[in-house]
Order: sequence, then structure tokens, then C-alpha cells
Amino acid sequence: MENPYTPGSTSPAYLSGRGQELAVIDELAARVRSLGRPGGPLLAFYGPRGTGKTSLLRRAQAEAHKSKMFTVWVTGRGDASMIETLAKSLNRAVSTAELGDKARGLLHRIDQVQVEFGVPGAKVGAQFVGTTKAADVVHDLLEDSARFARNHEHHGLMLFVDEFQDATVEDRKSLLIALQEFDGDSIRPTPVGIVSAGLPSIHGAITEAATFGERTRFVEVKGLTPAAVAEALRLPAEGVGVRWDDRAIAAAVEIASTYPFKVQVVGSCTWNFARPGAGSVITEGHVRGATDEIEDRMDDLYRTRWAAASPAHRRFLVAMADGGGDTASRENIADGIGVSTNALSRPRDELIARGLIASGGRGQLTFTIPGFGSYIRRREGRE
Repeated sequence: MENPYTPGSTSPAYLSGRGQELAVIDELAARVRSLGRPGGPLLAFYGPRGTGKTSLLRRAQAEAHKSKMFTVWVTGRGDASMIETLAKSLNRAVSTAELGDKARGLLHRIDQVQVEFGVPGAKVGAQFVGTTKAADVVHDLLEDSARFARNHEHHGLMLFVDEFQDATVEDRKSLLIALQEFDGDSIRPTPVGIVSAGLPSIHGAITEAATFGERTRFVEVKGLTPAAVAEALRLPAEGVGVRWDDRAIAAAVEIASTYPFKVQVVGSCTWNFARPGAGSVITEGHVRGATDEIEDRMDDLYRTRWAAASPAHRRFLVAMADGGGDTASRENIADGIGVSTNALSRPRDELIARGLIASGGRGQLTFTIPGFGSYIRRREGRE
């Protein structure tokens, strides 16, 4: 029987515990659908990697598509402009709407942008690449597509931007300027909404691009509640006729530590150990039996994060792990490295920006991946 758990997938079989976040997105989309107006300021979800931000946006995109909206997806990249990807995604959205000759004019305008920004040195009419401001191109692409959608059997346009903090400053600025201009135009409303996701550093990335970006609505994506973890494990199994008993769920909730990625790892590894068939019951013994595979899968993730850390970051992480858990005070970290607490500011901010650690309250820092501290202690022979 096929394993229904998918660690690392952006489209899990069941998205658990994100009803509130989806409702926030739907509130924005409803303004576009019902009023034919912009959805308002940028909506930005943030949290460390592995908390399911991409899965959240993908589910919201699917819901928006079902409700007869054009949906577009782009991922922020620091090494390339977003315009070409935006144009390709818009082309796909318009083409799959099956509007025939009605869409010919819009598709031609999108193709012009793809040629101008996708092929170095290409010529479009009298314009060469680089002669048109990126902000103007982004504005016009979104405006033309959203109004076309509204006038042709659709409600408007929803743009989803993943890894927003990694987009170039120009791309971030272009999107924020477009939203501000749409929001301020009450005469010719543009039915478009933009939803983004990124690491906690998204706050600074937005205000760096435009000071008025502070109007953004920020929503933190946190760990799952125990009830949501139980739901994420039970429902995919029940869909194929397999049941988890209560003690198995209790053990799995404890091991998963609210971290969505680890929830999928626990489910997948337990399933592999149990090898259930239709009508089977997963027990606590199956969960305990899968512990070694769960730890191996998580160690793969920890090794990847550790390998990407600089020597200065590793010293910080080791001092943090020496506290014996996943949380440590700034004072103890400074003592471990042998520096003042003021000297921690730069590596702390860099590690937060990379999504490896987060603020754990007044004077406290915590690893964003449960168990990372234990991995570091094992690696460094400190356990």
C-alpha cells in the first residue's frame, strides 16, 4: 500500500492545522472576487523552513483556482528578475482558461514581455531590453491580466510569491509599488491580490524595498498544535483504510515536537515500519520501531543545515547547543564563545535571517528545528 506521508512535499495529502491562515488568505481573495477590487496591502506569511509555508500557499492557490480566478506562482530569486517567470506563469494561467480568440491580444502582450526580458538583446518593436522600467512592466502585466480575467468569466487575479525575501530588491519594490498604485486607484479598480511567504527576514526585505511596505499584513506560521499533529497523521491513513490507535498518536505527537516537516517524517517512517494493509492498526510499537529511521531522516536535514553554516555561525550554534536543549540565553551563548553579548548581534541576526534560530522570548534564542541542538552536541561529542 502506498505511503500517504510526504516529507518535504509542497502538496501533502492533507494540510492540517492551517485553517486560520487559509481563512486570512480567503478574506483577501473574497475582496477581489466579490468587489472586483484590489485585495489590499501585501499579505506576508513568515516562519522558519519546514513549517509548511509553501504548502499553505499552494493550497490557497488551488482554492483560488477553483473559485474561478487566474492564479500565478513565482519564487523569489536573487540571481534573476522575476519578470520572465511572472510572464510565463501568466501565459499559462490565461492559456489554460480556454478562452480562445478572446485571449489572443493579452497573450500577445505577455509574449512581448517574455521576448524582451527572456532573451538577451532581443528587440520588440522599437524597444530594447532594459529600456522599460521593471516596475512598470510588473504593474502592466498584473493590471492587464486581472482586468481581462474579470471581464472574461473569472473574478480576478491572485499572485502567490514564495521565498519573497530572496527576490531582488527591484522585484520586491516592483510588487509593492504595483499594489500601492492599485489600492489608490478607485476610478479603475484592478481585481488583484498578492500573497507572499518567506523566512522571518521577510520583514526587513519588505521595508528595504519600500518604506511603505510597513503597511504589509504579517502573519506568523507557527508549529502545529498536538491536535493538528494528530489530525495530520490520522486522516491520510484513514483515507486508505488504516487507523492509528491513541497510544500511537500520543507517541508520535511527542516525537514530532509540533514541527510540520517532522510530522511527515514520523508518519512516513512509521508507515514504512508497520507496512499496513487495509484494515490495519498502527500501534505505539510501530512508532517506537521506526525511531531509528526517523532520527536518520532528521539527521540528514541537520547535516545539510550544519554544512551551510560558516565557522563563525558554527561557534555560535555550538555555544547555543551547550545549554542542553533547543533554547539558550544570550548570556550563556556569549560566555560559551568568550565574547560580550553585544558581539552576538551580527551572527545572531544572520542566523535568524537564514531561518536556523529564532527569538525564544526575552533574552532567549531557540533552534527553529526541534532536535538540532541535540544533533550538534552529538556531532561535537558534547553528550
